[in-house]
Amino acid sequence: MFLLMLSGLVGTLSPKIPGTVIIFVVAVLYGAVTEFATFRPWLTLLLCVLMLTAEVGGRWLRVYLTRRHQLSRVLCTNATVGNVAGIVAADALLGPTIGILLWELVAGKTFMPRWNSVAKVLVRLVAAAVLRFICAILMIILIYVYIIV
Repeated sequence: MFLLMLSGLVGTLSPKIPGTVIIFVVAVLYGAVTEFATFRPWLTLLLCVLMLTAEVGGRWLRVYLTRRHQLSRVLCTNATVGNVAGIVAADALLGPTIGILLWELVAGKTFMPRWNSVAKVLVRLVAAAVLRFICAILMIILIYVYIIV
């Protein structure tokens, strides 16, 4: 059960995986197995509020924080990951000095001028992920303290 909740916690770091929903479903499954002996109505309501805050609030926060930027969230994430992967690959194939120089000559001219905007969007996306992560941590603590123990 703890591993499933941990996978939900990790899922909160990705905007595509509803990690808090996974944590809530695991708690309900545990409750069904134990015939809801340790469930309290206020706790169930609080878990639902945290889950909705994380999922709906996280999505709203991502849209709200990135609305003024002309770069899409997907482009910013993919560009950063692709650039880091390209640097690592060039470094592995050509050596540290030649690889990084070649990569900067090829990709740096197109990527670096937009890096300031990309970095702003990424920071805002991390803020939304932190909201979801904190809600998931609170859910796991509540489940552990009030349901499992």
